[in-house]
Amino acid sequence: MKYFVAICFLCLLSCTNKQKEARNSTEESIPMELRPSVEKHPVMKFDQPSVYLGKITEGDSISYTFHFKNEGNMPLKILTVNASCGCTTPKWSKELVQPGKKGFIKVSFDSKGKEGKVQKTVTAYANTMPSDNMVAFKVEIERKK
Repeated sequence: MKYFVAICFLCLLSCTNKQKEARNSTEESIPMELRPSVEKHPVMKFDQPSVYLGKITEGDSISYTFHFKNEGNMPLKILTVNASCGCTTPKWSKELVQPGKKGFIKVSFDSKGKEGKVQKTVTAYANTMPSDNMVAFKVEIERKK
């Protein structure tokens, strides 16, 4: 029993927060002219930050594009986008999104091996304050007949 507790404790110590590491490394990679301040910063405002994509059959793929507007007062730069699992693939606006202009994050979800109600999140790291901007989608996956 003592060995089991010791092994569990060592496993907990070896875990790391990958999203926190990603955020820290992306914040350091922001060029000086795009680093936000209290007075000057971009704001990523999504039309719909959370959506229900309906029902699909296991094995099917589905895509959705999240649109956002830069409501801040300086250009917005998306540095990277991370999905909550490997079944979701993001693509995003690579160019600077000027104040008042729109950008996008397109997600493609592969339902292979999934079943039931599923919720996935996608986090965009940008030169915003804070740097992480999250969107989510829900989908219901029906068993293949």
